[in-house]
Amino acid sequence: MNQSKKTIPKIVSERLLIKGGKVVNHDHTFRADVFVENGMIRQVGLDLTVPGGVIVIDAKDALILPGGIDTSVNFAASSTWYDCHSNSDETTVDDFYSGTRAALLGGTTTVFDYATANKGGLVAGHEERVETSASSCCDVSLHVDITSWNDDVKKSMTALAKEHGVNSFRIRTSDRFQLSDDQIFDILLHIKTLGAVALVHAENGSIVRKLTQVEKSRGRTQPAGILTARNEDVELEAVQRVIMIAKQVSCPVLFINLTGIRAVNAIVDARKSGQQVYAQVNAVALYRNGSSYHQASWNKAAACVTWPPLRDDPVIQQSLLYALSSGHIHCISSGHCVFTNASKSKLGKSDFSKIPPGTNGAFERMMAVWSYGVERGMIDQNQFVAATSTNAAKLLNLYPRKGHVAVGSDADLVVWRSNDHRSLSASASALNVVKPDCSNAFDGAETNGAPVVVISRGKVILDENEVHVVQSHGSLLGRPLKPPMIYNRLDVQDEIMKELFVNVKSDSQPPVVTPSVNGPRYRENNEDKPERFTRTSGHRAMHQSGWSFSGDQADDTRKKSTFRYSVPPGGISNFSLN
Repeated sequence: MNQSKKTIPKIVSERLLIKGGKVVNHDHTFRADVFVENGMIRQVGLDLTVPGGVIVIDAKDALILPGGIDTSVNFAASSTWYDCHSNSDETTVDDFYSGTRAALLGGTTTVFDYATANKGGLVAGHEERVETSASSCCDVSLHVDITSWNDDVKKSMTALAKEHGVNSFRIRTSDRFQLSDDQIFDILLHIKTLGAVALVHAENGSIVRKLTQVEKSRGRTQPAGILTARNEDVELEAVQRVIMIAKQVSCPVLFINLTGIRAVNAIVDARKSGQQVYAQVNAVALYRNGSSYHQASWNKAAACVTWPPLRDDPVIQQSLLYALSSGHIHCISSGHCVFTNASKSKLGKSDFSKIPPGTNGAFERMMAVWSYGVERGMIDQNQFVAATSTNAAKLLNLYPRKGHVAVGSDADLVVWRSNDHRSLSASASALNVVKPDCSNAFDGAETNGAPVVVISRGKVILDENEVHVVQSHGSLLGRPLKPPMIYNRLDVQDEIMKELFVNVKSDSQPPVVTPSVNGPRYRENNEDKPERFTRTSGHRAMHQSGWSFSGDQADDTRKKSTFRYSVPPGGISNFSLN
């Protein structure tokens, strides 16, 4: 589903032939050329027959990847969204033009931002955000924030899901838009009924407020105070609580911006029992830890503030990478939300709880994951594609249109060179994706893998160091409900449970339910029903002998055959009916 958000004419896409590279999808790698026409992939293979007038892109010794998908950015955002008591309204430095430009130059061709209700309600807030995103250079899709709960919100969610292509809704367990457990229950139930996906920012907001008060009463106002006020227990409790609530209504959940390995492990345990819960972390969490908040420079420390915060554990990055390599972390986003140093200082210089959260990363995300994942042998190239593109497309129902290099997919492609050493901060400066008076959370990070050609909807955006970004080149993406990756499993589980409750009589003993990764299984406690493969069940038990010491055999009562067979000398068989 493609929803055009503007009436200006689109840029005509070129005919492109990407030649001599190695295609890397999430499931396999192979050598092939890729032919692109009218914004779509038309051919994939060797020795292709293509029409004339084709622009040839040399991908020798390079990889051809599907364009990256960033599931969490915040462009043109206001600080009041995070703190309703702020005396100042500061806005992020990146709007949809500059933010998506940075994303494209880093290899990301699709971003997900958030729409929040305004005075006109959820639908009006979504439409307002659609207009705000009209300047985007790459494709955009929107999650919708659920900040309260009543019948009007319920109706608006239904309208957004069925008429506006929204299949994901975010809820929060802390801060300004904290929801109660009973509200979360009702919202998750409705999300499941719609066939959508819940995004959850999980921290225990009530405890965060109490611990913040304690820290400030002790005079601890610097950025490091966030480590205690938003400690790992606060994150873990909220994750476990939402998992429990989601289990009651069988609602799929994607936990976003996770930073603690214990929270990730809780999700792993839930998945083992058959729940459809998934984990997303921000790229900065693979590069930095909580020691960043102890930096002497207040600006640098504040630039690394996230909610939940980076954990003060020297091996947390390694732990998260192990979880990524094991498939327990499904998506790597940027969480891009950048305020100037002046704005952060104005809001939170004397109060760490007022520092608006968010780092840069739209540009750096894919290169950071390559550097800290692939180059260190933690993940392979296919897992890299899955974590930065394909899994997001599957979870949010854009696959195989996005996140895949195949005939019929959108021509969102990246030619990636794995021997191209560069500094992330230096590259960001060279391409003008870092704004003045902003601290770079990836300062000092280096990589040997980077995009050299980026193609968005069939148009070359980056060619080596030549930039061809066009404002309003992107489109708004609507997404169908019931992503198959999630709901194919949930539908089977629902059918099993329906059968369970239909077949179990009210006067019978309760069924024994055996959970499994593939869904619940059950059997009835019916003592009158014989076990399979017993003599009383009518089946011959092959492991039981019919031989007896008395000479009698179990099949002696059977009528013997009247046929006789003999083989006389010479080997000729004689057959008689005597």
